[in-house]
Amino acid sequence: MRSSKNARVVFAAYLPGGVATVFQNLKEAIGGREDMDSAWVPIEMDAHSKLPREIAERALIPGSIRNSLMTGAQIRKLEKSGGRFDAAYFLYPTLCMFLWRFRSRVPYLVAMDWTPLWCERHSLWYAHPPFNRRSLGSKVRQAMIRRVYSQAFHLLPWSWSCRESLMRDYGISPERITVVPPGIDLRRYDSPDRTARSEAARPLNVLFVGADFTRKGGDLLARLAQEPEFKGVQFNFVTRGYQGPTGDNIRVFEGVTANSAALVNLFREADVFALPTRADTHSVASLEAMAMGLPVITTPVGGIPDIVQDGETGCLIARDDMAALTDRLRMLKQDRGRRLRMGLSARKRVETHFNSETIATTVANLLRRAAASRAKGVHTVLSGAQLLLTVGSLAGGA
Repeated sequence: MRSSKNARVVFAAYLPGGVATVFQNLKEAIGGREDMDSAWVPIEMDAHSKLPREIAERALIPGSIRNSLMTGAQIRKLEKSGGRFDAAYFLYPTLCMFLWRFRSRVPYLVAMDWTPLWCERHSLWYAHPPFNRRSLGSKVRQAMIRRVYSQAFHLLPWSWSCRESLMRDYGISPERITVVPPGIDLRRYDSPDRTARSEAARPLNVLFVGADFTRKGGDLLARLAQEPEFKGVQFNFVTRGYQGPTGDNIRVFEGVTANSAALVNLFREADVFALPTRADTHSVASLEAMAMGLPVITTPVGGIPDIVQDGETGCLIARDDMAALTDRLRMLKQDRGRRLRMGLSARKRVETHFNSETIATTVANLLRRAAASRAKGVHTVLSGAQLLLTVGSLAGGA
């Protein structure tokens, strides 16, 4: 039974790629709290996101509209059965873009691993399609995103560079921003003792985890697996739609799900995690690898520099730098001591900065503050002027 002292909070997230893992970890860490009554609204990847971009751009209902309408419908259903919410958490601003009435009465947090203008600056078009700033559609969308950001009770970017974009590109004051990265369940990802592992009994095991094989740089590792000096190294690919060569030292795992025992076991068997990604806003897989005590080879794109410390917890190389990838993997293959030291440092870094329990406590505390502001009647209220009133009427708010 709900306590009168408990805040009633709704959590909504759009779930592409590793975001599903982040949402699951947050739910597991917060769902059992006795001081908060929580409801969860997962919005699965829509059909448009799985289509070629040229087809998706011609779709009658853009994904952001579809996802916002679905979120509003789910929230209305939950409120009819259990009463109004005191606060809300949205993982991505597009989920509440058209929920004007809901946002006017319920203080909300917005978490994100990117902003549109940040993606533009970093050429991360996979996360946000290229847009013409001068077009009417682009101006309207940007105005709506700004409104969502400016009226939020608090903003939770995953990385410091995303935080900088909120201040630089959207004029958000730093007092209204807290960097809250993804949290890793350290009980599930429990690092094994690799010092007792016999090197003579097995080949070096390199693990790659990334659904988008080419964007994540899987093709570079597949090429490396064919080089004579790495023929004795085992390369494991957890991916979807593998497009590389075959070989005795290449194994491909399709259908391995996030946070599954099979995935954790692959991390446990590995010696090095390699993700030479060409475009990423963040990297949950790299955090999982570090939690399992693995050194990480990856690229400094998006928010990844917040995760991997070059030379301490892993190696950062330039995009498409095959020579650097070869050199770093050779170094870790030959120097077991360095490999183990980096792995231990990686585990400690996750324990200190990316523990899901600590992350969940930060989110819960902010939500309780938001709920308290609503009770006092001091939460942000929308002005009477609205963008796209006709679309708002169609969306219905929540």
